Amino acid sequence: MTVEIRPTRLSLCITLLLLGTSNSGISLAADGEAATATSTDAADYFFKEALAAEHPFKTGADRAKHGGESPLGIWEGPRKSYLRGTLKAEGGYFDSSNAWFGNDNGNIGQSTNSWYEWVVHPGVEGSYHFEESGEVYGRFSFVNGNTQDIDAAGSNVGRGNDGDTSHTAVENAYLGWRSGDLFSSLGKDFLDVSFGMQQYVVGNGFLFYSQSSNGQGRGAYWSGERKAAEYAGIAKVNYGQFNGNLVYFKANDNPQSDTKVGGVTLDYKLGDFGSVGGGYYNVDSDIQTRDGMDVYDLRFQTTPFKAFNTPDILNPIKFDGEYVYEDNGDELNAAAWYLSAGYGWDKVMWKPTLTYRYAAFEGDNPNSSKSQDFDPLFYGFYDWGYWYQGEILGEYVLSNSNLNSHMVRLSADPLASVHLNLFYYKFKLDNADGFGVQSSDFADEWNLTVDWTANDSFAVSLVGAYAKPDDGAKEAYGDNDDWMYGMAYVTYSFK
Repeated sequence: MTVEIRPTRLSLCITLLLLGTSNSGISLAADGEAATATSTDAADYFFKEALAAEHPFKTGADRAKHGGESPLGIWEGPRKSYLRGTLKAEGGYFDSSNAWFGNDNGNIGQSTNSWYEWVVHPGVEGSYHFEESGEVYGRFSFVNGNTQDIDAAGSNVGRGNDGDTSHTAVENAYLGWRSGDLFSSLGKDFLDVSFGMQQYVVGNGFLFYSQSSNGQGRGAYWSGERKAAEYAGIAKVNYGQFNGNLVYFKANDNPQSDTKVGGVTLDYKLGDFGSVGGGYYNVDSDIQTRDGMDVYDLRFQTTPFKAFNTPDILNPIKFDGEYVYEDNGDELNAAAWYLSAGYGWDKVMWKPTLTYRYAAFEGDNPNSSKSQDFDPLFYGFYDWGYWYQGEILGEYVLSNSNLNSHMVRLSADPLASVHLNLFYYKFKLDNADGFGVQSSDFADEWNLTVDWTANDSFAVSLVGAYAKPDDGAKEAYGDNDDWMYGMAYVTYSFK
C-alpha cells in the first residue's frame, strides 16, 4: 500500500497551525493536566556544545534548536541586554494503515487511520548584563497543543467520538543568573544557577530529556512540545574542559506520579579524542519500584584516531556509548546500555554517514522476587532514532524497557538544505515471559526521513515507515498485518 498525503488535508493542517485555535475550545490550566515544556531554555544554553560533540555526524534539521532571528524585539539595553518575543508553530498530518498490525480496535479501543496535530508555542525571554556582576536571564512561555482524530498511540481515545483535544498551559517560567566575568580567573560563566519551569537535558537524552508528558488531555502526542519539569533547580559549573551540575526537579508527567529527582552530572572533554561523563541520581516517587531508586550513569564518545597522527581515512571513525544501572533494594534491580559505531565520508558527494547501534534495556523475570524492568525515566527526542527507536514501534508501541534493538542508519545530504536518513531496526524482547509472550522475536522496521530546512525559520519533515511483526508482536497484539505509516510535518519558529 502507498501512503498518501492528501494535499487538501495538509493545507487544512497548516492553516489550523497558523491560527492556533480549535473548535473543541482552549483550556488554560496549571494543574495535573497542564504541561510545562520547552526545547530552547536554560538547559539548551549549557548543553549546546556538549550535544554537538556527542554527535558530530549529525547535519540534519534539529527541531529543538531550529529558529530564525526574532522580529519581535521589545527592548535592547546596555552590554547586549535584551527582551524579545519568541514563537514556535508547527503541525502535521499523520496517516497509518493496519495500525497495531491490523488490530487497533483490540489494542487501543478504537480505530486509527489518520489524524492531525498542531502546536503554538509563544514566549518572551530576556537577559540583563550587569557591568561586573554577571547576567540575569529568564523566560516565560505557554504551549497550545491540539490533536484532531485518534492518534496511533490511542492517547486521546475516550475524548469524544473523534478524540479532538486542545489544551493550553504555561510552558516555561524560570529565572537564572550566570557569573559572566565575575570570577574571571575561573573562566567566563563559571557559575550558572536557575530555577523554575525548565527542561533538564543530559547527553543525548538517554535518561533525561523531557520531564513532561504529551498526548491524552494535553494533545499533540507526537509533536512532544511539552518537555519542562514542573519545577527544576539547576546549578552549573563550567571550568575549562570540565562541566558539572547539581539538579533537583519534579516531573510534570501525566498521569501525575509525583516523581522528584535529585543528583549530580559531570562531563569532561578530552579534546579531539572525545569526552566522558556520568552522574548519580536519587528518585522519590509514588511509583513503588521507582521510589527510593538510585541511578548510576556512565557515558562516553570518542573519535579515537582524530587525536593522533594517523591516516586521514581513520579520522571519521566514531564510537559512543552509555551504561545505566538502577538499584532500589528489594523492589528493582535493572540496567540498560548502548554502543554505537559510525563513519562519515565528508569529502564524498552527499556526505554520507553510516552508523550501527546496539541498545539493550533489561526486562522483568516474572519468577524473580524483584523487578528487572529498566525504568527509562525521562528520555526524549534528541534526533531521529534517539531515543524514540522507530517511527512506528518506538513512537506508539514500545518504551525503552524489556527491549533489545539493532539499528543501522544511513544519512546523506543531497542538497545543503536537505538531510536524508534511512533506518533499519531489529527489535527483540529482553525477556519474553516478562512481556507475556513466548517468542522474543518482536518486529522489523524500516524508516525514511527527509528534512528540508528552507530558511532559518521554516522547515519541513517527511517520514515514511514500515513495520513487519515477528512472532512476539503477533502474539502480543493479536494480528499479523504489516503496519505502514506516513507523516508530513511543518515547523515555523523564531527566537
